[in-house]
Amino acid sequence: MTTAPTDSILAADIGSITARVALFDIVSGEFRFVASGEARSTVEPPFSYMGEGLHQAMEHLKILTGRTFMDDNDRLIMPIRMDGSGIDAFAASASGGKPLRVALAGLMPNISLASAERVALSAHVIIVDRMGLGDRRKPERQIDDLINAKPEVVIIAGGTDYGSQGAVLKLADMVAMAARRMREGTRPEILFVGNAALHEKVKDIFTGLCDVGVAENLRPILDEENITSARRQLARIYERVRLGTMAGYGELSQWTTHGVTPNATAFGNLVHHMSQTTDSGKGLLAVDVGSASITLAAAIGGDISVTVRADLGVGHSAAYLTPSIDRLSRWLPEAYPDDEVRDYIANKSLAPATVPYELRELFLEHALARQCMQNVLQSAAWPAKLKGIPGLLPSFDTIIGSGAVLARAPKPGQAALMLLDGLQPTGIVTLVLDSHSLMPLLGAASALNPVAVVQALDAGALSVIGTAVCLVGDGHPGQEAVRVKATVGDQKIDRRISFGSLELIHLPPERDVKVSIQPSGAFDAGFGRGASKSITIQTGAVGLIVDARGRPIGIPTTADERHETVSKWCANLGEYSS
Repeated sequence: MTTAPTDSILAADIGSITARVALFDIVSGEFRFVASGEARSTVEPPFSYMGEGLHQAMEHLKILTGRTFMDDNDRLIMPIRMDGSGIDAFAASASGGKPLRVALAGLMPNISLASAERVALSAHVIIVDRMGLGDRRKPERQIDDLINAKPEVVIIAGGTDYGSQGAVLKLADMVAMAARRMREGTRPEILFVGNAALHEKVKDIFTGLCDVGVAENLRPILDEENITSARRQLARIYERVRLGTMAGYGELSQWTTHGVTPNATAFGNLVHHMSQTTDSGKGLLAVDVGSASITLAAAIGGDISVTVRADLGVGHSAAYLTPSIDRLSRWLPEAYPDDEVRDYIANKSLAPATVPYELRELFLEHALARQCMQNVLQSAAWPAKLKGIPGLLPSFDTIIGSGAVLARAPKPGQAALMLLDGLQPTGIVTLVLDSHSLMPLLGAASALNPVAVVQALDAGALSVIGTAVCLVGDGHPGQEAVRVKATVGDQKIDRRISFGSLELIHLPPERDVKVSIQPSGAFDAGFGRGASKSITIQTGAVGLIVDARGRPIGIPTTADERHETVSKWCANLGEYSS
């Protein structure tokens, strides 16, 4: 493995709350993460200029490293100078601004339209309308609704390659009729991802009306889905239509040879890159819980699926969770009046940069994160190679948590608890934390120098929280679910964990330890029901977590019992204290 000709990389990520930069440079012959600087993002009023927050983040990084990155004219110094100032390469990702408004048009609801929805949910978008052959609305009503939805992009799908044509062209004609009734300047871009034989005909339909982009057919044959090309094309449209119109984008794009990568795309690129460098047969899952959106990326052997929900987040989008107060409250260890929960959500939406001031607010913020993860799973699409128990999360070897709500949790066990409650994994899984919020930056940098990214990851850019044993099965309280045995030096561990429990077994940090997992006959630890196995685990920051709460997690229905149970989970793993 050889190093590409970039001796230092500065990567930037500009979000709705934070602008962040990270320096990667060669230390002892290999790339390392050196330091990161951050500042409040300025993509929103009163600045409405993404460059200001970026410059402030660079000033923060300059203080930490003693290295100058900007010249006297506020231009990036590139390449590096003899005095050590500047950098050799620059990469950037961004996610600021409103979600892209996307409408879907497809033939069959469970085939082409479903595939189009998976493409849309791979980017920072909100789906504003759906139309197709199974639509019960009259054609004129469909056209009126599409006009009123004010989409910025319409994705048209349908027909296998060199198959159906008439129905697809009829659908395109309906979209064109709607576009003709829209004011010039408000008409949507068209992304055609259907029958490859119709590219030119579809372009002709929209001549003089809308810009048309094409990608490979989502359904080249009926039982095969191909969304990679369409996903990339939609990311380019998002960059041009949304990021490209933001003040400061021009300056940012001049510094990088690969353009400004949408945050979700950069995040997915890194997960895809990581999955290609592992021999795991169970795959990798990463979740980025942000203020305005949440991104879920699942990959196995280079096959990746990315799901973005632009209506879910712990800040800007928190208000969307107001109707879910009952489901939100199940994660709270004590009683909260509904009005208090509503007020917190409303204030968080209005002032998303605020941080919890007291323990009750911390519980609420962490409950928001759990519910965001639960909700995004309802929309998630998984790579076909992933295996698991129907109705539960597919099996993963590693789960990575990213986003400020996880990275800035006061204790690593709290981040682990949010991931376990929100995602509810099964089997043996290593929990990893993006404690420096580097994943989008690494994803953007991977296009410049993939070797640098691999070396930075190997050097500990991400931190291991610990390993969790997540049992599947049903039992009664007090019933033994699993026995865990290990020997660490002179210390012998022999723990019997009962059903319904969440226990932490303290082990020496940052070690590989061999443990014996012996589930009782009613439970499955990932090896088969009742099957035992000795495995080597990574202890990480907290040790070994044994989650014997079943899947889905059984939460008591009565308030007092629920509060007592959740409080015990928080104490055992999260170490919450006032």
